[in-house]
Amino acid sequence: MPGVAPAARTRVQQLTTTEGAVLALLATEGEHSGYELAKFVDRAIGHVWSPARSGLYATLARLARNGLAESRAVAQSARPDKQLYRISGVGREALGAWLEGVEPGARDTFFLKLFVGVLTTPEVLLEHVAQFRVDTAARLAVLEHLESTNADTGHDWFYRHLLDYGIRRARLELEWADDVARSLRVGPR
Repeated sequence: MPGVAPAARTRVQQLTTTEGAVLALLATEGEHSGYELAKFVDRAIGHVWSPARSGLYATLARLARNGLAESRAVAQSARPDKQLYRISGVGREALGAWLEGVEPGARDTFFLKLFVGVLTTPEVLLEHVAQFRVDTAARLAVLEHLESTNADTGHDWFYRHLLDYGIRRARLELEWADDVARSLRVGPR
């Protein structure tokens, strides 16, 4: 990336989930204050990703310091200036790279990337769904093996309930992943 400072170039490939989520919010929602973004999280994305408010504010400041977001102060009467943030060009590049990065075992990150799927392509999302499916199938295999060795007495009797829950959940998630993949291949309505 010509013209991008070395630190910013490194950041493109090293966004944390919180940084990626905040940049995705700025990309989808436009310029907002930290308070407004926190309200949006509560209303919409909170069931997928919900940072502490202090973490959200710290992340916005860090993104601005690293050139991934831009900030400006807006004067308010009888209150301190309001800080507004928007994604920068470098931030869009970093967000694109983060969205494309498939992370084995990163379940919550997968859900977040699917939630902001409008920012990427169905092909990229299909890669994420495929990895989620691999991870879930592996978890199911472990749980099914544990179930086969469960004595169903003493502690195992109690543990069996959680095994049953995990197995049912994994099977449901595999079915759900197949539905999502089919839907992504067809596209939005």
